[in-house]
Amino acid sequence: MSTKNKSTGSECIRRINLHTSTGREELESLRQTLVSQGDLVSPAGRQKTVNVFGEPLSPKQVVEKICEDVKRQGLPAVLDYTKRIDRSNVTADTFQVPCEKLQESHGRVAPEFLAAIRRVRKRVEHFQKEILPSDVSVSLPGGGSLRQRYLPLDRVGVCVPGGAAAYPSTLLMTVVPAQVAGVPEIVVVAPPTKFGAENDHVLATCHELGVKTVYQVGGAQAVAAMAYGVEGLQRVDIVVG
Repeated sequence: MSTKNKSTGSECIRRINLHTSTGREELESLRQTLVSQGDLVSPAGRQKTVNVFGEPLSPKQVVEKICEDVKRQGLPAVLDYTKRIDRSNVTADTFQVPCEKLQESHGRVAPEFLAAIRRVRKRVEHFQKEILPSDVSVSLPGGGSLRQRYLPLDRVGVCVPGGAAAYPSTLLMTVVPAQVAGVPEIVVVAPPTKFGAENDHVLATCHELGVKTVYQVGGAQAVAAMAYGVEGLQRVDIVVG
């Protein structure tokens, strides 16, 4: 955190030494100030929260409410929050992006873009294969052995942001490692925006990577939907993004 130097008026950085007797207390005080009392939400953001929820909830309270509603109500809550927050009328029928749309987007993007995606994918694959852990077997004195195995998760959920820009890179850095690990099912969620599930580059990257299951939903409602499972979207083992 920066503060003003009273004598010069310039910005200075506050330093906390954790080796001192009061260091931990100072750090915790700063953390509480930033998280609980800091003005982390803009006036426009606070007003939007009031418009959507009817009261000035904190970001933490907003996420808790959304998650609880999705857990109790399922898909209707997901669609309702998508309409209220993203202002998009996604229905149960349009919740999942058709595979044909992924293929169409793939055909619309520039060849140079796909070449870049393939180049990055190859590099990520190479690195991930090099760091992939191997099973370990240890022989015990007197006979017998112990074995440690590394098994892929069955189902991984990937959250792709889509508020201010399109992020095909998120797909490369999450989907490819999961594929190298041997994950059989990969689910992608992206908000129904021009930078999310309506973006050709995002959808084309999904198609290029072989991802077939994409849902147009974002934010806390997307994470909750994948964590708890809702109609049409089976719960996942882990959420990344």
